[in-house]
Amino acid sequence: MLECLRQITQEVNLATDTQQALTIVVNRVCDTLGCEVSSIYLADYQNQQLVLMATRGLNPKAAGVLQLNFNQGIVGLVAQREEPLNLDDAPAHPNFHYFPEAGEEPFYAFLGAPIIHQRKVIGVLVAQQKAPRQFSESEENFLVTLAAQLAGLIAESKKRDTLSAPQSESHLVRKLDGFPAASGIAVGSAMVFYPPADLDGIPDKPAKSIAAEVKRIKKAFRLAQNEIATMKDRMENVLGPEELSLFDAYANILDKNGLIKDVLVEIEQGQWAPGALRRAVDQHTRVFEAIEDPYFRERATDLRDLARRVLIYLENDRTARPKLHKNAILVADEISAGMLAELPIDKILGIVSMRGSPTSHAAILAKALGIPAVCGFDNVPINRFEGQKLIIDGYQGALFIAPDESLVSFYQELAKEEAKLVKNLEQDMELPSETTDGHNIPLLVNTGLIADFEKSLHVGSDGVGLYRTEIPFLLREQFPGEQEQIRIYRSVLEAFKDKSVTFRTLDIGGDKQLPYFPIIEDNPFLGWRGIRVTLDHPEIFLVQVKAILTAAIGRNDIRISLPMISSVDEVEQSRRLIEQAFHEVQLAHPDETVSMPEIGIILEVPSAIYQLPFIAEQVDFICVGSNDLAQYLLAVDRNNTRVSSLYSNYHPAVLGALYQIRAICYEQEIPLNLCGEMAGDPMAALLLVGLGFDSLSMNARSLLKVKKVIRTFSKADAEAITKEALTYPRPNQVYNLLFQEFEKRQLGSLIRAGR
Repeated sequence: MLECLRQITQEVNLATDTQQALTIVVNRVCDTLGCEVSSIYLADYQNQQLVLMATRGLNPKAAGVLQLNFNQGIVGLVAQREEPLNLDDAPAHPNFHYFPEAGEEPFYAFLGAPIIHQRKVIGVLVAQQKAPRQFSESEENFLVTLAAQLAGLIAESKKRDTLSAPQSESHLVRKLDGFPAASGIAVGSAMVFYPPADLDGIPDKPAKSIAAEVKRIKKAFRLAQNEIATMKDRMENVLGPEELSLFDAYANILDKNGLIKDVLVEIEQGQWAPGALRRAVDQHTRVFEAIEDPYFRERATDLRDLARRVLIYLENDRTARPKLHKNAILVADEISAGMLAELPIDKILGIVSMRGSPTSHAAILAKALGIPAVCGFDNVPINRFEGQKLIIDGYQGALFIAPDESLVSFYQELAKEEAKLVKNLEQDMELPSETTDGHNIPLLVNTGLIADFEKSLHVGSDGVGLYRTEIPFLLREQFPGEQEQIRIYRSVLEAFKDKSVTFRTLDIGGDKQLPYFPIIEDNPFLGWRGIRVTLDHPEIFLVQVKAILTAAIGRNDIRISLPMISSVDEVEQSRRLIEQAFHEVQLAHPDETVSMPEIGIILEVPSAIYQLPFIAEQVDFICVGSNDLAQYLLAVDRNNTRVSSLYSNYHPAVLGALYQIRAICYEQEIPLNLCGEMAGDPMAALLLVGLGFDSLSMNARSLLKVKKVIRTFSKADAEAITKEALTYPRPNQVYNLLFQEFEKRQLGSLIRAGR
């Protein structure tokens, strides 16, 4: 039966829509098991029903019409129990329910298996036979295995069909779930952007004249470089220097030491210019796409985009820039920074990228430009979006297609509510972040893009709790030198003149890969990342620390935090290098005041909790990196849709760890900060106040909401609520407790808007 399973899966993969896939399955089940009937019921959670979607052997007119409640019949029992059911006399079962429209009365033998995707029953696969008989163990195993294999395929196929479903089919939720790339809500009409040149369709052809092809390709590269320079000029008024450096990275790919070298090798071997370009790009993108890390995969997108631009000049087919209609939501298979740069930004309401991730250059630009964006809808054909009305939920990563008026009104109200809330919160901007009984909790911002600085200052932050030094590294094609880093860090310090700034040393590896410094590992999140990389490369660490100290000459409020610390030895080694850098900067600037920075760690590795009493003796402060700490504690990758639902800031294990950390820091009299999404979650922030954290660091967008919470509760109330929360064994119980407390104090809008 293994071969049968393989063949069925292959056939289903080739199906053009869900209905065709389901029909294939029921036919093949009948053929394999030698039974008269096979049917598939799919779950409709909106109406709490199972709908017969495909059948062989029952009344074909019942398909799409027959609907049964989740608790109805033996099919409903399979869905309820989430386990197979094998009966030799189905009509005798107490749950048997006769549906005359299906014509199933004479069928006695019944075998049903639930189709489960991501812990949710999405359907039931059934086999039936007239003669009473028990299906064998191998037959039951076959159906269970087939149902498991089909779950993902059916879920993907249903997602594709969402776009083409008639609007009259109101029972279908026309929604796709992807990743949030840039926060915000947008309601508009899709404008599909197709690639201007088909790189993949270029054939291999021998060059008639190698010299002529070399001349052609060099000219095309030169014209593409000019185009990138023009794009950069066009964006100078709307982007900061860091974001503009993306276009310098593009230019580096196109210069004489970049992609063209490999293209020229192909031409010298006899290939015509377009074919040489395609072959060189294929070689590079295969390397990028073989790496699981999303940042590397995005570099493949950039490379393809640039190659298409070169190809356009090779083919002398430079068409005018597309004209955007009013209220346009840009939709493309892959959206690149270059694509955004050649369009009128003021006309783009939102961005939808079928591929891509929140680490893409396009996502970085969308954040900087304040345009809501979503991404990561693989296997959805973009031509089906043409002319569709869309809603982008850039907070959740959701995309709604052809929404009805009630949904449009809901999201328009949500956007208005968010705008109104922000306006009301801005009234507290100059007020201290202080509880009603007088406890001050400084609120800091996490940042890394120059475009974020103005926003961070506008919301009245008390300083920078986390400056992500890796972002300037990610936006370049080589390690920035000491002088370049000095300029970058000086711009940060100038923006936050009278406020403290905490620089996190280079934190790469895991989901943050440098395009010019590849780290290829089977399990990057448990591998060479954070401080492990920079201690192995002290030359990188020393240059960075010297640049920070030089940029901070004349100031004494600078702090340096060390990421991914898992041992006392790592802290001691880091301190020695920082002290070495400090003395070198002192020698280089004998007539100026160079201050030794405070040194702390980002506590994100669980092992550090148990060494905290020893680590605390070596540092000046502790900063909890809640995102990674929670992931490691719960063994959950938040970006893995199969397990992401298990991640929760309200999980008892997370709260218990934070309680333990706070107790040790209190005993050691060491300041404790938390940076991460938890700090920016208004309800979770209340728990952090109750636990006794000294300061919180978050994205600028969340700061005023958290300040409102702090100014509404007393420290005593926060402690009492947290004490109760720590007694609960389930995350949802903690959430409900906090939700009720917020509603009681009329703070419900803080957790409804933008969520």
